[in-house]
Amino acid sequence: MSSAFIIPEDTRVAQATASTPDISAWVSANAGSGKTHVLASRVIRLLLRGVDPSRILCLTYTRAAAANMANRVFANLSRWTMLAQEDLAREIADLEGVEPDARKLKLARQLFARALETPGGLKIQTIHAFCEAVLHQFPLEANIAGHFEMLDTQMEAALVGEARREMIALAAQNADAELADAFATVLQVAGESGLDALLGAIVNQRDGLRAFLGQISVGDGQFLPLFEEFGFNGTETADSLAGAILPDGYFTPELAHGIASRAAAADKSIAAKFAADLIEIFAQPDAQERLYALRGAFLTKKAGEWAPKSVSRIMAKGVGEYFPEFADEFERFSREIEATCDRVGLLSMLTSTKAALTIADWLIGRYERLKSARGFLDFNDLITRTVALLAREDAGAWVQYKLDQGIDHVLLDEAQDTSPDQWAVVKALTSEFFAGLGARPPDRGAHHRLPRG
Repeated sequence: MSSAFIIPEDTRVAQATASTPDISAWVSANAGSGKTHVLASRVIRLLLRGVDPSRILCLTYTRAAAANMANRVFANLSRWTMLAQEDLAREIADLEGVEPDARKLKLARQLFARALETPGGLKIQTIHAFCEAVLHQFPLEANIAGHFEMLDTQMEAALVGEARREMIALAAQNADAELADAFATVLQVAGESGLDALLGAIVNQRDGLRAFLGQISVGDGQFLPLFEEFGFNGTETADSLAGAILPDGYFTPELAHGIASRAAAADKSIAAKFAADLIEIFAQPDAQERLYALRGAFLTKKAGEWAPKSVSRIMAKGVGEYFPEFADEFERFSREIEATCDRVGLLSMLTSTKAALTIADWLIGRYERLKSARGFLDFNDLITRTVALLAREDAGAWVQYKLDQGIDHVLLDEAQDTSPDQWAVVKALTSEFFAGLGARPPDRGAHHRLPRG
């Protein structure tokens, strides 16, 4: 098998090359340069070679694109039925680069009827429509209802609303302790408006969240992989992290009283205040309050960044000479305080994220259960269910074999808008092609031939 990567210089030559059925080709070109024309030409050239219309699959991103491509193909084929023999011969020669013989001219006049009358017809459709047809063909293998219905926008909103009301009621009644704790955390961090915004974002982004939750959930609702990614083991708390900063080997209550005594004798107010602050901090029972008080005593914020305070102002003459190690220890402890504050802040952020994910997990899970119980699939299910079907070890190979019996050629329009899951469907249908190419699909206007066998 050969492959061609086309960068149009002479547009007509490039388009003719890309539409040649003998090669598998990717086309990357600017908008309006004729990519759809190339795809339509390729379909017609396949038909001129005697390919059964039902064995050609054209996948587009939108229904409008599918209609546009189908209209182009059928308009040309319809026009060919009435063209004068010389005009028809000239058009086919322009398309294929060689003069057609009498047999091909006769075939060209029959293509319109063949495309219309072939059972199954010419498949020019969105990838979602293709996946819906596959799932209807293999419902048992896909583990879905045999006569599933597609959710429209209103039904989808109704199911989401029902799931949301159930969740809020459970949290308010404290019937689900974990969910109630998650609600309390989000309310504490963001308030009611923040909770409402979160619920709206979960609904709008549920497909991506569903995939992410599947990656980080270990079944216990703790989302431990999320914490492990940032070096936590799941047992830490903000208090335990904050409390670990003290006791310190150098900065002790004894040191604070010593600095206070020397500051009083030398009448140094800044050193005296620092010592008084330390004595008060050491007496603070709350670990987090103690940590942030230490940050205020040792660091100052400049241009949004924390930095150690000036040691020379604290250890002024009459005080500093009695504490020769103070400067180095001050620098060290300042950095430890800053790092601990960052660590506590990160854990707090992850804890809030866990609360949001707990809410998302419950809401999405309930929506999925309501949808499944009523035999519905939504738009995204068409893709994800097809990907799962084609990847199944016990059924995927059989499904692909059955599909390959009816598809010889796959053409894909607007590849830059194709999601990873959608690519997974195409790759499953054309696995030999991608294996030979050894690379990720390019970004725009891809189309290719499915190898037989």
